[in-house]
Amino acid sequence: MTWTEGVVTRSPLVVKVKISSPDLPYGAWKSARDHGAWTDVRVVGPRSSLARDTAGDVAAALEPWLVPHEGEVGRRITLRHLSLARVTLASEPHRVFFVVPGRDGPHVAAWPSGGRVRLIAAVALAALVALVVVSRLLA
Repeated sequence: MTWTEGVVTRSPLVVKVKISSPDLPYGAWKSARDHGAWTDVRVVGPRSSLARDTAGDVAAALEPWLVPHEGEVGRRITLRHLSLARVTLASEPHRVFFVVPGRDGPHVAAWPSGGRVRLIAAVALAALVALVVVSRLLA
């Protein structure tokens, strides 16, 4: 009789993926991170169950990352996602509001619009140019 012994070890492949909207300012992201009621989803098994447990657009955004890897034996997916709304009001055209579902109700963060940011940058640049011109004239 022959006895054969072996130990098979596998280290998990961990891939952290952050998918966010490209036009989300850092302050709105921080507000969402601090006040948002994030949805945690844990899926073990085939990829198709991710579509059952999440919204269709979230599952579609993750689809390219869910390609099976060589030698894959099992799969566990841990997902945190948060839906938010970007709101602009006609009465306040220079502000953008981000509404995040919070633990105690919606949380609203207000930020200047892109046009307002460009205006502030142009005014700051004009003030800097005026300062340089005046300092050159006085020197």
